[in-house]
Amino acid sequence: MPKNTLIIRHVSSEPDRFQVFRLKDSKSTPEPVEITPPDTFPVEGRPNTHLTADLRWYLENFLDYPFHPDTDVADRVLDSLKAWGEQAFDALFGDRDGSLMLHDATQRGYQALHLQISGDDPRILAWPWEALRDPKAGVFAHICQIERRLNTPLDPLPLSEALPKNQVNILLITARPYENDVQYRSVSRLLVELVEKYDLPAGVHVLRPPTFENLREHLRENPDFYHILHFDGHGAYGHVSPDAGSGFTFRGKEGCLVFEKEDGEADPVRADQLSTLLREHAVPAVVLNACQSGMIDEQADDPFASVASSLLKSGVRSVVAMAWSLYVSGAQVFLPEFYRRLFETGAVAQAARAGRQKMFEKPERVCPREKYHLQDWLVPVVYQQDPADFSFAAARKKNSGIKDLKLEDSRLPPEVRDAENPYGFIGRDRAILELERAMRAKPAGILVHGLGGVGKTTLARGFVKWLDDTQGLGNGCFWFAFNEIRSADYVFNRMGEAIFGKEFAAASPAQKMAALPRAFKENPFVIVWDNFESVCGIPGTDVTPFLPEDDRNELLRFLKTIRGGKTKVIITSRSEEDWLGIERRKIGISGLTGEEQWLFLEEIIGDMGIRINRDDADLVKLMELLNGHPLSMRGLFGNSRGSKTDVFR
Repeated sequence: MPKNTLIIRHVSSEPDRFQVFRLKDSKSTPEPVEITPPDTFPVEGRPNTHLTADLRWYLENFLDYPFHPDTDVADRVLDSLKAWGEQAFDALFGDRDGSLMLHDATQRGYQALHLQISGDDPRILAWPWEALRDPKAGVFAHICQIERRLNTPLDPLPLSEALPKNQVNILLITARPYENDVQYRSVSRLLVELVEKYDLPAGVHVLRPPTFENLREHLRENPDFYHILHFDGHGAYGHVSPDAGSGFTFRGKEGCLVFEKEDGEADPVRADQLSTLLREHAVPAVVLNACQSGMIDEQADDPFASVASSLLKSGVRSVVAMAWSLYVSGAQVFLPEFYRRLFETGAVAQAARAGRQKMFEKPERVCPREKYHLQDWLVPVVYQQDPADFSFAAARKKNSGIKDLKLEDSRLPPEVRDAENPYGFIGRDRAILELERAMRAKPAGILVHGLGGVGKTTLARGFVKWLDDTQGLGNGCFWFAFNEIRSADYVFNRMGEAIFGKEFAAASPAQKMAALPRAFKENPFVIVWDNFESVCGIPGTDVTPFLPEDDRNELLRFLKTIRGGKTKVIITSRSEEDWLGIERRKIGISGLTGEEQWLFLEEIIGDMGIRINRDDADLVKLMELLNGHPLSMRGLFGNSRGSKTDVFR
């Protein structure tokens, strides 16, 4: 623990009194001081409520209608929060003893100060301590490290010597069980891209499927491997029912995380269930970008009612959680900066401060007014007992020079790298989630179908790349473009030679069809059959069959024999391929929608110096006509010469 650590300890209730302790010599301010609780602190013009209630409204409901008169109420809530922060600061550090202690701890600047809020009363841990404010220096959330801990010492479980020291291993759980849920990769994609962009010493493994039972099994099968468990999904705080329809609820309030069941439905897991599991596995740190995962209040039975504090009980050393609901657009600002700074400093509290600073710098959040400022930087909170140390990651940054451009070691086939597409893979999160779920269904075939040029091949490439980035590709990928293939034997021979060696091509058909399906059923691979409409053709069009009927039957037989196995075949086609019957699960795609098509447009013309005005009636009409069709958008905007006149000609 840093020497410049001050502990604000809750020492008595009714009224709530606190003392400041200095860690390095255990000295303290002589007398406890009283701080007005935020649940009795007034908000101007709001006589029937208080700061705690109005702050929750501001952070969780204000953006539902960010218009007058609610904007005036929001301003008054922020004024009240500022006043509470300054009053609390003055009570703690306004007298001579507190002032001298703070001065000593900040001789090297506030950035060196480490502030702990220590208490066992759930009410106290729920206060907005990040809003403490020195009128001369600013809000503590931005200028120093701040964390919560328990008064009653809890010794975390010792860390295994077998934990890897070459990189930080992150187990990412992304649960999206609800209809019209948050986009599947809205947060996780940013983490994966951050690791790749900055060449960070990290490995990201997505838990598939995101069920609580699978988490149990995965941790059991991979002991002493993960440094961070990151839950990206939904949380809640309140009365949690143990079983739907049971009629029983747990006494008191507590937090939960919403995992998925095998069928993709919601599965709320209580804080005590999660802590019981993690007690068996000494994962040093947990990141919860789940709303209300850090919330507790006066109705809680004990300080372990929230998921965050319960994890401390399980032996987790550091927990980053959300004290209120956090908008996705807020998480997209906080988390990349948090992880980037974690790999620079190795300290969780410093990384959280950097994330809050970035949220303060970029307060625009998506809402009915498109975007509106929200001061939600106090939502992320840190709980620590014995902080997890990631300094080894900072010391082991990957090579900072020019990256090796050789691709021979890549497990991805050349077709996935898509050198002909300069715009990358954008959007399609709903389709990616459908593909993820289809990967655990019985049919071996997963058919992605849609009009020509709609992005079927691009989706397949993006999904395979996503699997590879998140340790979900298994033993590798095979890619076959059927507009260039004239026999099923060619497909089977190429795969067999890669698995069994060159002698596979000389084996008899019976030997091949005995060995190959068995290998794919027992081992996880991803196979892509691209442009599959060329196999059977499309009646009434100029797409004629390239493969004879016997070869088509061999492909269908292959799908049947590997059904229920570990290998999946992603098929892209302009046809629904009805002849494959139950051996394929269908996923239909159309043009890019909503924000996706505008992001794609920005990628196409971003280098031309054209400013995109989404209020331009002509542009809006044109985008409606294009209906998000990627190939049409590339053809039209990509061939323009850099002026609006040329685009609309």
